[in-house]
Amino acid sequence: MPEIAMGALSQNGTVLLARRSFMRKVHPDRWSLPGGHIEEGEDAETAMCRELMEEIGVMPELWQFTGRFVSEDPPETSVTFHVYHVDKWRGRPRLIGDEHTELRWFTAAEIEKEAELALPQLTEMLSKLAMRETGTPA
Repeated sequence: MPEIAMGALSQNGTVLLARRSFMRKVHPDRWSLPGGHIEEGEDAETAMCRELMEEIGVMPELWQFTGRFVSEDPPETSVTFHVYHVDKWRGRPRLIGDEHTELRWFTAAEIEKEAELALPQLTEMLSKLAMRETGTPA
C-alpha cells in the first residue's frame, strides 16, 4: 500500500494549504497539504521534510506527528497518509514545480466552509490545528 507524508504549516490561527494542479490524475484542483510519496528506505518524517523542500521551498525545523489515516479514494486504491504539524521552518513558502497552482493560509472556519479538500479526513485535523493556534478550544 502506498504511503504519503504531509506537512501542515501553521501560523497565527491559519494552516497553509496547496491547490493541486488541475492536471493531476487524483483529486485535481482540490486543496491539500504539501507532501508526497514515502520512498523506499525513507521514514515518514524524512519524506515529509524532503517533500516540503521540493514542493514549497521550506525546511521543517520543529514538528510533531498529528495523525495517520487510510484513504480508499479512488476506490481501487488504498493509501496511508502520515500528517505532521510543522511548528517551525526555514524559508518562505512558495510554489515550486507544477504539482500545485496556489498556496493559501486558511482559518479553521475557512477550512470547514470554503476549502474543497482532496481528502475529507483532513478537515477535522486541520481545523483543530488552526484553532489551537488561536487558543480557541478544540
